[in-house]
Amino acid sequence: MDQIALISGLLACLFYGLGTYQLVQGLRGDGEFNRTRMLSLAGLALLAHSIHVHLTLWTPGGLQLGVISIAALFTLVVTCLGTAICLFRKIDPLLAPAYPLALLSLLPSIFYSDAVLPRHDLQGGIIIHILASIIAYSVMTLAFSQAVLLWIQNYQLKHRHIHDILKLLPPLQTMESMLFDLVSIGFLLLSVAIGSGFIYVEDLFAQHLAHKTFLTLAATGVFGVLLLGRFLWGWRGMVAARWTLTGFALLLVGYFGSKVVLEVVLAR
Repeated sequence: MDQIALISGLLACLFYGLGTYQLVQGLRGDGEFNRTRMLSLAGLALLAHSIHVHLTLWTPGGLQLGVISIAALFTLVVTCLGTAICLFRKIDPLLAPAYPLALLSLLPSIFYSDAVLPRHDLQGGIIIHILASIIAYSVMTLAFSQAVLLWIQNYQLKHRHIHDILKLLPPLQTMESMLFDLVSIGFLLLSVAIGSGFIYVEDLFAQHLAHKTFLTLAATGVFGVLLLGRFLWGWRGMVAARWTLTGFALLLVGYFGSKVVLEVVLAR
């Protein structure tokens, strides 16, 4: 591996680890939470992560779309979006799973290479489909994190368990509004990804994408029902969290589960 890619990957892991430590200290209430230091470490991690992804994704042989490279790109988008949201909404616990996930996704990218060959024959439509899919899955990952936080917040308020995490969270109504904002954006992006896939991806069944398409359609349907339920019946709270978790589980199995089985288990 290129030395710059190796160093940038290791630095990203270091900064993500330090940022996670700062965040955990804040969630536990151990002393004063230094938010500026946490976000500064996140900025350094994102910079190093971006350099690493650029060097490993765009290779001399073409675009590397193996599961290892895509996982590193996926977590980069998640952490970028999550950090940007926290700058404006100050929902810092939203980042609690994002930074460790980014660190874990970088480790295989640092020490291993994808088995699949890079692609140099991709057209503009396919690239749009890939980017829309990655951004949509990233937004839905943040929606998943938000749903977990909403679940915890509902449970603690219902059972009158006042934990330090509640002090770092906005009011319940703001949390619910944020969840539906993320689900709405993710639903639109998923629709774009699915539409562009049907237009530009040729011979869907021959490329072993049928199961992935079915699960993605099912997940999009779940999110669509959730938004409809919000509009017609005022769904909120635990109901919204459960539907979000179900839709995300379908997406996770449909995309990364399929890639792992095809590339690692079946070596295709």
